[in-house]
Amino acid sequence: MSQRLTGSLLGLALATGATVATVAIGSPSSAADPEPFVVVGTSDVFDSFLTQTVLEPGFEKAYPQYDFQYVSRGTGAAITYAQAGTADAMIVHAAALENQFVAAGYSDEEYGRAIFWGDYVLLGPADDPAGVLASAPHDIAGAFARIAAAGAAGTANFVSRGGTPGTTVQEHAIWALTTGTTTCTVSAANGGGASPSTSTGSCANPIALPSWYHATGLTQGPNILNGDVCNYDGGGCYVFTDRGTYNYLASKGQITRLGIVTRDNDAAAPGGVPLLINSVHADALSPEKFADSPNVDINNEAALLFLDWVTSPETQQAIGAYLNESADPPFLPSAAPSLTLDDPLPTTVKAGERISVGATLANVTPGTPALDGVLVKLLATPPGDPTGAPVLVSAGTTDGEGHVTIGYRPQADATYTLDVGPITKVEDATLDPVFGDLLAPTSLTIGQVEVQGRLQDVARSISGGRLTLTGVLAPVVPAGDTGQLVLLAAQGQRELKPVGTQVVRAGAKKFDVTVRLGAGTWRYRLQYVNVGVIRTAQTSVRSVTLS
Repeated sequence: MSQRLTGSLLGLALATGATVATVAIGSPSSAADPEPFVVVGTSDVFDSFLTQTVLEPGFEKAYPQYDFQYVSRGTGAAITYAQAGTADAMIVHAAALENQFVAAGYSDEEYGRAIFWGDYVLLGPADDPAGVLASAPHDIAGAFARIAAAGAAGTANFVSRGGTPGTTVQEHAIWALTTGTTTCTVSAANGGGASPSTSTGSCANPIALPSWYHATGLTQGPNILNGDVCNYDGGGCYVFTDRGTYNYLASKGQITRLGIVTRDNDAAAPGGVPLLINSVHADALSPEKFADSPNVDINNEAALLFLDWVTSPETQQAIGAYLNESADPPFLPSAAPSLTLDDPLPTTVKAGERISVGATLANVTPGTPALDGVLVKLLATPPGDPTGAPVLVSAGTTDGEGHVTIGYRPQADATYTLDVGPITKVEDATLDPVFGDLLAPTSLTIGQVEVQGRLQDVARSISGGRLTLTGVLAPVVPAGDTGQLVLLAAQGQRELKPVGTQVVRAGAKKFDVTVRLGAGTWRYRLQYVNVGVIRTAQTSVRSVTLS
């Protein structure tokens, strides 16, 4: 990679809230050195130390040939950085900005990949001069309006990052839903929404901010610390942020005044539940976009490996476990949709009986549309197959609510799995251009259904002291296996006992059993046995007189 600027956050300065970084010009590495792999992205994942704890060490362990370098920026600045060809991959969390990046051809794939989601929260001081905790603990637009009113009265301040970070873009979406606050309209190019202002109409550049509203220009962590210090006239600082960064700073004892006053927006509140959802995506940069830029060398191989790695089940689990000491994780895996059974399957079916499996496919990120029109395959792994290769049995397509019903006839001892491939989904068609993402494949093992063996069309014939029984077997004995037909018989009221056994080879559909019983009246029953494959089938007890 040629001439890459790389930076690392060395610390969060409590007194100033400043981000300290070192910047160096990359130089060609020797054959023994790891190759630089640069990811630019939101400061949420860096200031929360998710990058340093999970992403960087995990990726370098999986792919030691690469030196993972993360450049922490607000989403808008990260996109600008990526568009200059100075990164290989990008992590962002603002749909209204990422859509423009993708539409301009900078993403190597059709859309960015979903990697995880979290939530935004509003922090406030213990004395809560705006009365947010008591009046709007689950109404973020109402909380903003109360802060604006208290700010105008000189008793509160709002500490914003300003600019175009994903957090500010979401903040602007919230201000657009408030009432009683003077705001200007933010351009679509900057993510849309509204900003507090001293005048209405389109926002000026720079925005004419009211005295109680402060745009710091800091990344996520330092901005929280700035609000915690709250060195502003009137005090009473409120900060809108992601919960992951707040949780990390609080766990390190760096937050002394601020606590969460609003989270989990109520469904009935303006904007509903999605208004506080923080959805994060990752993009690989397109080498083709920079084909005419000789000084740009995109490490596309590393970027695509990173996307596959970060969306893998193992990495998704590690992301979900981070900062999850209280079972309230700030980062929740979202790479793959959920796939769940609508109802339990029957435990036993008769051989040849057709049943249906109903399932629901859903994006795990709240507020996303139903996953309709998605192909769901039903696969079976046959018993005794040394390769374990699944076989397509049937398939169905999800309806408008993400439901699918697939009919099939369970085979003895086969293990069944529902399988969904990669999904391309438009998540917000109201944006221009539309915003979409890529979801990873998923599967659900639904297990085995015990098949009740059947003896059908059983006929008998008598010749001297011999009894012959013929008929049809169901199910057919699987390849690589054998079954047994066992005739149990006794005279009088004695207990039935085995008097004859015949091996049933794989693939046999019909049977022909002959047993010499001798003269007299016999009670008998025929059983079809294959333990571990089918539930034993048997005829009713019958009588026959032999001469």
